[in-house]
Amino acid sequence: MWKDKLILCDGEQLRHKGSKTAGFMGETDIDTYSIVKADGTETGMVKVEDHTAVKGFRRTITVVQTDSNGKEVVHTSFTPN
Repeated sequence: MWKDKLILCDGEQLRHKGSKTAGFMGETDIDTYSIVKADGTETGMVKVEDHTAVKGFRRTITVVQTDSNGKEVVHTSFTPN
């Protein structure tokens, strides 16, 4: 679902780098990914935050994609169905 928001070139894939939680109740899951070409060259990063509000349990997913220079390519938030 959130992967549809990314701008990837042909042959690029995501490689999971790590996960952590944030917030006083662990209400935000944060995953980071490298964007890599077939030869292993890293061309960017993706950070995905999945936040569940403590009051109301509403979820919001935020996706930030950056290129190899750190420039934002995608920055979007949405509520999954």
